[in-house]
Amino acid sequence: MERRYIAAIAVVVIVVAGGFGVSRWRVSRAESEAPHVQTAKVEVGTVAPTLAITGYVFSSDKREINSTGSGPVLEVIATVGETVSAGDALLKVERGTAGQTVNIAYADLTAARARLQDLLGQEASDDEIATQEAVLDEAQDEYSRSVENRYSTTIYSPIDGTVIAVSARIGDEPGGGSSGSAAGGAQSTGLVTVADLHRLQVEAAIDQADISKIAVDQTVDLTLDALPRKKFTGKVVSIDPIPQTSQNVVTYNVYVSIDEFDSGMRLGMSSNLEIALEKHEDVLYVPNVVIRTRGDEQYVTKMVDGTPTEVAVKTGLVASDRTEIISGLREGDEIVTQSFTAADGQSQRGSFGGGGFGGPVGGGNFSRFGGGRR
Repeated sequence: MERRYIAAIAVVVIVVAGGFGVSRWRVSRAESEAPHVQTAKVEVGTVAPTLAITGYVFSSDKREINSTGSGPVLEVIATVGETVSAGDALLKVERGTAGQTVNIAYADLTAARARLQDLLGQEASDDEIATQEAVLDEAQDEYSRSVENRYSTTIYSPIDGTVIAVSARIGDEPGGGSSGSAAGGAQSTGLVTVADLHRLQVEAAIDQADISKIAVDQTVDLTLDALPRKKFTGKVVSIDPIPQTSQNVVTYNVYVSIDEFDSGMRLGMSSNLEIALEKHEDVLYVPNVVIRTRGDEQYVTKMVDGTPTEVAVKTGLVASDRTEIISGLREGDEIVTQSFTAADGQSQRGSFGGGGFGGPVGGGNFSRFGGGRR
């Protein structure tokens, strides 16, 4: 009898212990499967979307110089890479109408002399004689210049700058330049090309789908691949009204100034630009990653009394890292940026697990997203 009593007690203990173990296992599993969330607060700041494009550096003051004469090139003075000032000699070409020019100048000189003799013979006034003497001096100078340039004329640089291309060769006829030397593959249709390398801009091609967003005076942040540690600023200075079409892609050339010249800049360098399109200040914003879409509506997951709750929102401007919130949230609201369970370590950004609204928009962990007003 006593043995049966002890056995019954043992069975009860085992059953109770087993039930307790199962209960603890269920609690532990429930805890491990409970979702954990990371959140961030809705903040007030600036949302400023930009358009990222690439371009290349060029000179905004480039002169392609040709001969106005009809004779061939006699001497090439300029060399590629040479720094020149306005008025420096670049070329000498033969004057095709040299004889005619000299004859005209000599005729003018002869007429001036004769007129002065007439005035002297007529006992003209001192003022009339002085005036005619000045005319004679000018005719004499013109005749001397025509004789000096009888067989050649010199072509001078119109600006201060650097010679970036020389296509002229001795013997070339006007308009028949050959393929000469050039700096950095510069293209030129002139006998000599001079550019001011301190007046640099960036040219970029913008797709027709984006060109309506671009306007003169928009601010631009830019970098150069060759100078990766330096940042520059500028503005949109002009937009080509006529598009370029290549392989059925329509683009418009946009020209951007560079506010600060750097000695490391060179023609043809690749540039990366971010054009500021629009800016909304002192507005509510959240990171792009939290915005989710169902049909035509957008949602975020908001913490309400400790519970993740889906809330419809209306959005405004979208920048690279943040989205403006027009309605649906208030400053300080906690928004789920990432949810995960301890059981499998899997996470889902921007929503509470199992929300069923498709993939998140954007990327990145909001724990690195800047806070406060901007």
